Amino acid sequence: MKWKRNLYDWFFVVAAWVIACMGITATGIFFQHLMFRFIDIPMTPANQEYIDYFISGYQYMEGGMFGLLFGTVFYFVYWLAENTELRKKSFGKIMLIKTVLYLIGFSLVFAIVFFVLFLIDVTPVSNINDLKEVLASWPFYIAFGSILTIFSVIINFVLEVSKKYGPGNLLVMFMGKYHQPVIENRIFMFLDLKDSTAYAEKLGHIKYSSLIQTCFFYLNEIVFAHKAQIYQYVGDEAVLTWNSSDANASELSIKLFFAFRDKLHSKAAKFEQNFGFVPAFKAGINEGSVTVAEVGYIKRDIAYHGDVLNTGARIQSMCSQFNRSLLVSEHFAQATQNIKQFRQEFLGEIALKGKEKAVNIYAIEQT
Repeated sequence: MKWKRNLYDWFFVVAAWVIACMGITATGIFFQHLMFRFIDIPMTPANQEYIDYFISGYQYMEGGMFGLLFGTVFYFVYWLAENTELRKKSFGKIMLIKTVLYLIGFSLVFAIVFFVLFLIDVTPVSNINDLKEVLASWPFYIAFGSILTIFSVIINFVLEVSKKYGPGNLLVMFMGKYHQPVIENRIFMFLDLKDSTAYAEKLGHIKYSSLIQTCFFYLNEIVFAHKAQIYQYVGDEAVLTWNSSDANASELSIKLFFAFRDKLHSKAAKFEQNFGFVPAFKAGINEGSVTVAEVGYIKRDIAYHGDVLNTGARIQSMCSQFNRSLLVSEHFAQATQNIKQFRQEFLGEIALKGKEKAVNIYAIEQT
């Protein structure tokens, strides 16, 4: 479900901001203790009130509240940029709008946190004059502006990199798991637009690209729910992969294909209005051992190598010949033959281009 992915991202953002705010609070308290210890500060009632506040631990409550609330605002802004018409604007406009929203959210959260602390009488800022003195202090704006900028950049960077490499792969890249080639057993789906050449000629380059963008946007909406990773986009084709060690990976890969088909059908009116037809996709699925390695230097990526991919691509190319939407290899068919909601049909031993030996191919349909 997409809501699970949204919940996961929200939790990450909120946790990151809470940890950041708590860390900043701890650092601030440490330096404040040093200042009170080594600098001769007159012990006026006002200064004593500040000292009592700094050693009381209430600052941690302040930091935690701010992290929770601003983290939620931060994620809401990120969600708007990813799931509304805002995503269609230029990068510069998106950054400008996000910055304005961050500043508005920061101001509102600051006001809410201060108001709560003021109500429970734990802040040393006890009147409007004290507040004016804080807000008129330029170090206040430098400190909070720097904090907002630094952590916004870091958290946005993590979210964008995670989105590029797929859920779970950022940690894998960070830990260097694929710095040296390793062997994994994986499922690959080659998902391609039917009659793509005819559609491209009919629509023209710009509108055809818009069609592909729209289709893959809907594909992305169901990827997380089916625990898939998008390996790459190649023109009008998407290559998805699952780790075979996941118990339900085979079943989920088939379900994703039919869920994607249903998703496109549910948007039929929009496709008819914008493009004059409802697109349909064909797919080939294969499973087996591949070599996984981190490749590139200027542009790094995780690459998969092996005959499993070549065979999967060849199987997908046979869809038009058999007039079927989903074809799979024999090995994959055997692993999924007991799934009741799908029906398998053996099409025969097929000679694939580039393969010396013929391959048994099966078609899969919903029951």
